[in-house]
Amino acid sequence: MKKSLLILSIALFFIGCGKKSSLTDEEVVLYTDQGKTIADATYKALSSQLKQALQSGGVEKASGFCNIVALPLTDSLSRQYDAKIKRTSLKLRNPLNAPDSMELTMLKIYDQMSKMRNPVLVPKILEKGKDEIQFFAPIPIKNETCLKCHGILGQTMQEEDYAYIKKHYPNDEATGYKMDQVRGMWSITLKRKDAR
Repeated sequence: MKKSLLILSIALFFIGCGKKSSLTDEEVVLYTDQGKTIADATYKALSSQLKQALQSGGVEKASGFCNIVALPLTDSLSRQYDAKIKRTSLKLRNPLNAPDSMELTMLKIYDQMSKMRNPVLVPKILEKGKDEIQFFAPIPIKNETCLKCHGILGQTMQEEDYAYIKKHYPNDEATGYKMDQVRGMWSITLKRKDAR
């Protein structure tokens, strides 16, 4: 029963819950492309610096980088793109990335869809009031390096490495992932073009 209710809520969400969107087809394309561009640029900025930290000091240095630099770097890119950029997850590492109620709904939808055969996990946009658009996109694990910090303890993730992570994130939940699983989601709030 619980599973069928979730599937129904997923279906209703993706058909708009009966509420007609005021977005034109051109706006849907515009905001989806804008969100993808910002998510890609943020991913590249974060991953390139994280890769450098891993190469120079392993997981110990990388976990320090994430703890100190990741949020300020995301905030800087938010200012650059005039958008609010956030990464969130059902399994948090940093409690400052906790999802709001809409993000939690989307995370659950992406999580359930990822468990289907041949899932199609695509970005979605929503009107968020008259002045903003919310862009959501899943973040799947596509690189085995990610599993050094988010993998399965004792398999793809070393005990000593996890000890470094726990120093910075004592309540960490962001482990146990395998390749291609959805680690989390981008949530990017964009200004509507006519609201600028």
